[in-house]
Formats: sequence, C-alpha cells, structure tokens
Amino acid sequence: MQKLCSDGYKASSVDLKALSHYLLITPKKWATDALAGMKNKAVKTIMRDWLEVYKSKQSGNVSADIAVIIPGILAMDEFKPYRYRTPDMPIIDRKEPSNDEIWEGGFDIEDYEKMALEAFYSDPEAMLRYFMENKIYQRRKAMCKEKETEMLKDPEVTEMPAKQDDFINMVCTKPGYKNRADNEKVMVPS
Repeated sequence: MQKLCSDGYKASSVDLKALSHYLLITPKKWATDALAGMKNKAVKTIMRDWLEVYKSKQSGNVSADIAVIIPGILAMDEFKPYRYRTPDMPIIDRKEPSNDEIWEGGFDIEDYEKMALEAFYSDPEAMLRYFMENKIYQRRKAMCKEKETEMLKDPEVTEMPAKQDDFINMVCTKPGYKNRADNEKVMVPS
C-alpha cells in the first residue's frame, strides 16, 4: 500500500460553496471517485494494450492477479510509458485563502495502481490536483453565470460584487438560498 497526494489539498470556503451548490457528494468523495477513474483508466489501458505481449513472453500459465500482471507488463523491455501530461491549471481569481482541507493525508492506493498511474500520467498527483482545481473553476463559473441572471432580474438587487468570491458569498447569504442538496431533499411526512 502506498500514498498518493499525501500533502493534501485545500480549497477556500467560497470554493466549497460553489462545489456544494452543484454536488450531492462531498468534495473528498468527488476526488476519491476521480482518483478511482484515473486508476481504472491507467490499468485498463495498459492491460488492453500490453496483456497479449506479456502473455506471449510467458513460458507457462499467466497469473490472474492484476497486482502481478501490471508490474510484469511495466518491467518488459518493450513497454513504453504513456506519460500523459497534466493540462495547465485553470486560473481562479481567489480573494479568500485556501484553508479548508478537502483531502488530508492523501489516498491509500495499491502498489500496482501507483505503478500504473506513474506509467500512464507524467505526474499522477498533479493530474488529480488538476481535476479538483478544474472542477472548482467550472462550478464557480457556472454558479456565477446562473446566479447573475437571477440577480439581474431581482428588483431588490441594486449592485453586484465584481469579484467571484464576493458574489458567491452574497448569493449564499441571501435569504432562502439553498444548494443542490437542500433543494433535492425530500420532505418525509411525520
């Protein structure tokens, strides 16, 4: 067992508000699912592209344990790492500091999963941070676009903050504001 992203990841309180406006799961659960997708993609691609070559090089039976197969494939002379590069991080104009921990201490992953991730991505940790940062960027942008339209129609709103952080905070403090989870709660009769 190994750790991935052991240095953790922090977001601002506004980032968390924008995420909770849309997500029905916690940001940590979202990141855990994103990591599962990364691992799945890396392992499946390596298996799809290299399993037949690996089997052809074996003199007897082949293990059915993926934890044995992946290191075997990666050790072959013919194997060429994919090394997909991390896209440029989106630039989020934050006013508030990123103090709220999303994942502290990282994620436990199997040795073969880390090997597969390192063969597939040039920097798996940077890729996961990119996915999280991009999700925050997209949710902040979507929330502002959605709520700006509402605010422009509201006769009680005479001015709107220019900065995203201030705008999102204003939206979330308006009476009656509900995030997605609050909106989708089903009332249970008592």
